[in-house]
Order: sequence, then C-alpha cells, then structure tokens
Amino acid sequence: MEELEHSRGGNLSEDYNLTFTQFADMYFETYTKFLSPSTLVNYKRAYNNRKKHGLKNYFGNVKLRKITSRNIQEYVNFLSSSVSPKTSKNYIMLLSVLFKTAIQLNIIEKGGNPTIDIIKPKQHRKQVEAYNMQEFKLLLHLAETDSNPDIKLIIFLAVLSGIRRGEMAGLKWDDVNFDEGYIYIHCCRIVLDKTEYIKPPKTDSGVRKIYIPEQLLMVLKEYHIRYLTNKMKYGKDFKDKNYVVSKPDGDPFSPNGISNNYARFMKRHSDEIRYLKFHGLRHTYASVLIEQGENPKTVQHNLGHADVALTLQVYSHSYDTAQQNAAKKLGDTITELKQSS
Repeated sequence: MEELEHSRGGNLSEDYNLTFTQFADMYFETYTKFLSPSTLVNYKRAYNNRKKHGLKNYFGNVKLRKITSRNIQEYVNFLSSSVSPKTSKNYIMLLSVLFKTAIQLNIIEKGGNPTIDIIKPKQHRKQVEAYNMQEFKLLLHLAETDSNPDIKLIIFLAVLSGIRRGEMAGLKWDDVNFDEGYIYIHCCRIVLDKTEYIKPPKTDSGVRKIYIPEQLLMVLKEYHIRYLTNKMKYGKDFKDKNYVVSKPDGDPFSPNGISNNYARFMKRHSDEIRYLKFHGLRHTYASVLIEQGENPKTVQHNLGHADVALTLQVYSHSYDTAQQNAAKKLGDTITELKQSS
C-alpha cells in the first residue's frame, strides 16, 4: 500500500484508476451545473459523437492517467482531418477542461496535464462581410416594403443597433427607453432541444445601453402599438411575454425563427441584393459607424466587445477606409484654405 501511494505522488484520490469514460461521465454528472447551456450542449456533442473522432469513442476505456501528450497530439492531428478548426476548438477545449478538473480532484498528478503545449490547428479569421452604403440604403428600403410584417423590425433592429441574434430574441419592451432613445441589453435568449434558456452575456461589457437612431425608435414605437393592439385583439389567447420580436399572438420568435425569417427575406430579394448571413447585419452596423468616423471605443461599447483591440482587429479593413476618408478630408481642407488665401 505504501508503495502504491508513493507511485501515486502520495496524495492522489481513490479515483486514480478511472478510465477516460468513467471520469468524463462523472464530470458531466457533477461538475457542469454552472456552465452556460450552449457550452454544455457543445461539450456533450463533442463527447458523445458516434463518429471515430468523438471523444468517448476515441479514448473510451483508456485509463485517464495513461493518456500522454503524444496521445492528445495524435488525436488532434486526426481530428483536424475530420472537422473544421472551429469545431476542433470545442473538442480540444473539453479535453483541457477534463484534465484540469482531474488535477483539481487529485485524480492525476499536478503537472501531468497532457493537453498543455499541444499544437492546435490554426483558425483563420474570416474576412468581415458587410453591406456598403448603397446596399445598406437598399436593405432598409426592401425591409420597409417587404410582404412579411415582421421583417422590418428584425432587420432595422439588427442593422441599426448591431445586437446579436440571441440578444434580439431576449429583448423585452421594458428594455426599450422611448424617452431617452436607447435599448438596454442584459441577456441572451437561446432555445436548445426545445428548451428555452435566458443567460447573461459572456462578459460584463455585454451588458450595455445602445443609443439608437430616430428611424429605429420610430419602428419600435410602431411595433409596440401593434403589440398592444394584438393584446386586445387576441384577449386571453394572447401570450403576453413582453418580448419585442414576437408573433401577432405575442409568442416570441426563437433565435432560429429570427434567422429563418431573414433567410426567406433574402430569398425573396435574391435578384435585388447580394446575400449576407444574418450576422453580416451586425458587421454592417459596425462598418457604417466606422466609415462615419465614429470613435472605436463607442463601436466597441455598442457591439459589447470586451476589448477595443478586438474591435480594431475584426474591423481593420473598415478602419483603413475611415483613415483614407480622414486623409481625403484633410487634403480637401488644405485645398480650400489655399484657395481662400
């Protein structure tokens, strides 16, 4: 017994001999209560995936303490040939969390984390796609004249406030300040496996006031009147949940419902405007602000980014355009001064 304790490092848990599967099952049962619902779903998908690269399939009954850095690197290499770098990130993240938890529980020795220093597949940042000023103007016109009575609110909110899909789905009328002209973002609403979750933003900077233009304020007033009118019309059948983006009977649109409405709108107008993903409307909002010369800190705040460096990195191309415009304006000013002297 003394020999065994010595080989364990002297103070390892009785769970020293758990297999990867046994420990992962224990982790999901006991240590995931405070994870965000979407993170937990992604972790479970990575673990239970029945394909060869699924974590449960790959590591299975191997003892946790026997898994080496080389084993992890071989898995990551195999994973990179099966899924995208973005998806790989979820699998690698779960592996890292599992081994960190095992160390905290004294199941494996400190310093024995095999996920440290592995070489991960590079995830290249995609070029931001956004509408230019002419397309931006056209988009608003198409939304105003479209046959779907819900699309105007969805598109105006997305492109004139820059909020995310989950933030839009969670926005309530109490979060709209008509007097001072802003919306207050403090939560995301997500629906996973038909279950609804309300969760706070990932970072403190996600909680924010966004001052909105008069055009969006007027659209919100229009739809608030519609909400109250429908409440009277439907009576006891009205689902009075107070959500801004909702159906005539008051039932709120899910994030997927918002995306589906937008996708159908894009299809109806495919011969008039180029297709952008829904998230491209958020990029358009940011790009328009930047091209107008808005302060980077304001753009960061409105988007809910944790750091202005992220904003500058994501929208570097737009800032190049803004700087070119600034240089041109300065040149025009100098020309005007020379002509007036």
